[in-house]
Amino acid sequence: MGLFKKRESLVSNIAYMGIMAAINIIFVTMTYFVPFLLFVLVFVLPLCSAIITYYCKKKYFPIFFIVVSAVCFLIDISDTIFYVIPSLLTGFGFGLLIDKKVPSIFIIAVITIVQFNLSLLAIPIIQWLTNRDIVIDMATMFKVNENQYLEYLKYGFIYFISFVQTMLTFIVLHSELAKFGINFVDETKKGFIIDIVVFVLIAASVGTAFFIPAISYIFLFTAMLFMVDRLLHLNYSHYKLYLIELAGISLITLFFVALLYPYINKPLGLLTLGLFPTLISIACLINNCLLSKRNKDTIIE
Repeated sequence: MGLFKKRESLVSNIAYMGIMAAINIIFVTMTYFVPFLLFVLVFVLPLCSAIITYYCKKKYFPIFFIVVSAVCFLIDISDTIFYVIPSLLTGFGFGLLIDKKVPSIFIIAVITIVQFNLSLLAIPIIQWLTNRDIVIDMATMFKVNENQYLEYLKYGFIYFISFVQTMLTFIVLHSELAKFGINFVDETKKGFIIDIVVFVLIAASVGTAFFIPAISYIFLFTAMLFMVDRLLHLNYSHYKLYLIELAGISLITLFFVALLYPYINKPLGLLTLGLFPTLISIACLINNCLLSKRNKDTIIE
């Protein structure tokens, strides 16, 4: 029980960070001998960082960050830049957002995007320092280095890894912190905010398709994430109505995807799937307006 509680004094903060730093450094050292453990490392680092951010005073976090980064640099420069530093920073963001009671869906989306951008930033730095192209290494490992859409696959793969890392960290924290009375805000009080976010993301997906097409799917994936959360938190008191709406929206989406796909430059045809979360959000807004109006009329009566 004493391991998971708020630290107040300087000594307790430094001691707690020292323990977490030692755990991180041990894992990084092990990956030097067993490279496969890198897949474990990307989940351990943000978890430890998030725990430190939540339980320790945030002004001491730079000490933890500098110590772990410096030691890891001595072990492996490229892994430190590509894995360690982004994981430490996203872990800090995780702990900070949890402490501020930000709804879970926004935590997952924000941290995934932050992790994604940090990983992208690390690629040219690693190439400059070590003359090693991480993207080509990964593409060769999965035998897609000759694929004509490698640029799209690169962004998609990095985003997927960032999302999985974020989700696993979230699941572990959600489970463990609940044992100590720390509850996440699993649902935003104003669902229409998510609908607006979905509209913005779909618009960004369509817009970037004309200017930076390789990242257009990232916005679509993020919109799908918010859409799933929206569906999970709907009030299914009118169960049959929602099923009918969902079936209708699915059919409309399939029709327009099949109709428009042949006329859109490859591989951007699947962006038409953005119609699905857009229609879901429109339906949610209409349902909320009708429900609000009905409740208002009932009160007047």
